[in-house]
Amino acid sequence: MERRNRTRRGRIFGSLLPTAPSLVRAEEVPPAPMPEAASDAKPEPEESTVQFEMIQREWQNLSMQDNWDGFRIEAQNKVTETLQATHSVFLGTRLRECGYLYQFGPAFQSQDGRTVLVARTGLDGGVNARVIQKFGKCWEVKCSSNSDLKDAQRNMHEGTVEYTGPQRALCGKLAWQGAWLAGGSFVQKLLPQLHLGGDLTLVGVNGVTSIGQVGMRYAEGKNIVSATLNRTPDPRIPGAPNQLHELRMQFVRKVTERLSLGTEFKFSYPDKESGLSLGYEYLFRNARIQGLLDTDGKVSCSVHDMTGFGFSGMIDYARGDYKFGMVMHVLPQPEPGQPQ
Repeated sequence: MERRNRTRRGRIFGSLLPTAPSLVRAEEVPPAPMPEAASDAKPEPEESTVQFEMIQREWQNLSMQDNWDGFRIEAQNKVTETLQATHSVFLGTRLRECGYLYQFGPAFQSQDGRTVLVARTGLDGGVNARVIQKFGKCWEVKCSSNSDLKDAQRNMHEGTVEYTGPQRALCGKLAWQGAWLAGGSFVQKLLPQLHLGGDLTLVGVNGVTSIGQVGMRYAEGKNIVSATLNRTPDPRIPGAPNQLHELRMQFVRKVTERLSLGTEFKFSYPDKESGLSLGYEYLFRNARIQGLLDTDGKVSCSVHDMTGFGFSGMIDYARGDYKFGMVMHVLPQPEPGQPQ
């Protein structure tokens, strides 16, 4: 009995007092300690500064669709490593009274991507050219010219200088479109997620006419919120001091890496008119699907496959207008040894 009580007391005090480490045989390997959880998660990459015209870029990707009518063929021919020739054929289109149109033009891009030259001409008498040149890490110069041999009122020439730095973005623009236009914009990054900016354009009509905008952009994770407020002269009363104000607010949610959903609300004053738009975009490796619905009675959708066929449809119930089209892309065959 005494031996049993001594053993019991040893067990009790042994659980309270520290004991020597027990021996472990080679075949009895103790479990490895659990790795400590990382205290600091990897921070999300900071968003780069954007130009004012791109402050709503996510919503623009959703809402700006290429809606056409009839049948279209887009063909590309690789001339050199940096030069391509593009051909476009429109059949059954309302762009011309005869119902068909052909356009041709070269496209050049340097191997480092800092120089881009694009030109295009067609049977409709239009000639378009565009030049983009980058200088250093922050500067970019753009020049574009659109000429119409049949309608001089459609001629337009424009030059732009852009600076995109780590904390701010600047832009200056000079254009001619029947009248001189001069403008500038400024965007400042206040926080890694917040951008604020403004844009001012002066038009040489009725003396000098001004068009102003202010905007903001907040992007955090998969949510992007943007808004703009613009002030323009009332086109219904030329020369009058009346001004029209319009507020536009957008919200875009990146549900997945491929799917994005967005909405836009607009309100104008003093007309007190409002509108709401809903859009979506789904991306594939070489294709894109877009859809848009608004309270003005317009429904549109487009499907683009850069290596095959594409479809487009638009119905405007308020105006009784509609467009349905199909496109076929013809790409050059890859050279031997290149991946398909």
